[in-house]
Amino acid sequence: MMTSQNNLLIRTAQMADAATLATLSRQLLLHEKSLNETMGELTAWAASEAEIRKQLARPNQRFFVAETDGEVIGYLKVIVTGQQLTRKELGLTRWLLDRLEISARRVVNVLLRRPRPNVQAIGGYIAGVFVAPNARRAKVGQQLLAAAETWLRAQGITSTELHVLFINEGARAFWEEAGYKPLTLGMRKKL
Repeated sequence: MMTSQNNLLIRTAQMADAATLATLSRQLLLHEKSLNETMGELTAWAASEAEIRKQLARPNQRFFVAETDGEVIGYLKVIVTGQQLTRKELGLTRWLLDRLEISARRVVNVLLRRPRPNVQAIGGYIAGVFVAPNARRAKVGQQLLAAAETWLRAQGITSTELHVLFINEGARAFWEEAGYKPLTLGMRKKL
């Protein structure tokens, strides 16, 4: 998918974008950490190029990038959740690893006596969005979101969710302006 407006190009990310996406993703995580003092330290793999490459290879995920004059200035990552991918879609090795991970999660949930989910929801999940500070307030985020929502609709998805830090008033206003409504409120207490 490619759209262009006023020298801004919105396109689906490619493997060649992995290093840039890792840099922007790390900037997002550091920004969130600055807003959330209880977040803890980032893991070594968080926002790594290798991790981004794995994510780019998954057919149920897309990264959309915003680019001006050949420079990536933002991204949005979206995932289709609740659908099991086939061996053909994932390839044998990734499919076997996914089956192993699902089985391990089930065992841990039984051992920890976690309740089973009542509903297997299928939907979209916006897993990250970041626009470089010097490119904000130029409708880049709206265009990334429009591309992601178009892709979700093409997958047959009728709703999407996301999480946003409550303290991030600018982000909350962005999502509310885009039509997103509060769904739940998580709370935390620093001890």
